[in-house]
Amino acid sequence: MHDALGQVQAQSPIDQLAAAFAVAPAEAAAAMRVLMPEFAWHLHTMTLSRGGLADLVETLGGDHRAAHLTVGDDLRNEAARRNGEAILARLLGTKDASRMLAARAARQCGLEAKTIAAMLPHLVVIAIGGLALRARTGLAVILAQVPPLGRLSRGGPHADLAGILRRRCGAGAYSPRALPRAVRRALAAGGLPGRNIIVWYLGFMAGRRAARVLRNLVLWLAHPAVPAPGR
Repeated sequence: MHDALGQVQAQSPIDQLAAAFAVAPAEAAAAMRVLMPEFAWHLHTMTLSRGGLADLVETLGGDHRAAHLTVGDDLRNEAARRNGEAILARLLGTKDASRMLAARAARQCGLEAKTIAAMLPHLVVIAIGGLALRARTGLAVILAQVPPLGRLSRGGPHADLAGILRRRCGAGAYSPRALPRAVRRALAAGGLPGRNIIVWYLGFMAGRRAARVLRNLVLWLAHPAVPAPGR
């Protein structure tokens, strides 16, 4: 997801985000740095079950794909916002979870929680769009092997592949057991962590802890009256 962030940064989404929500570009960049790893964590946990993996594949086939990475006024687009809210509901599950994520991110980047909450639908579209763009080549190889489903088709190749995953179907090189692994590899190439999720999570949490201790150390050096680092 950091690669995806670098990719969209070249197209100035930070400036768009700052203008759309009346914040400084540095604050918009901080929000993206905080939230992209959070989205990566939730997206990765989706892939651990067949149902979640199928949901993610179907989401990647949505209309948001690469368009929201290049169209300049998408951050003000109502359809994009609704799309992002639908993705958030699938990713986080409840509005309470979204509010908790917004509050946690606000503490880390210095913005108000309500501002972060308003940004979330647009930022998750950027994250999903970047993942779809980078995983496109790997998924295309698999999608090309999906046979015509006729009346069983769900209206698109990604949706059809998602249906196959849910029904535990497959054949040949993409047997019922091999197909989920192949899809996960394609998503790993798209930016999701390719390591074991426990190892990745420990590294993710260690990074958060290190950042908190470093911030406290800076505050302590500047103002010795504040609590000692790590407390």
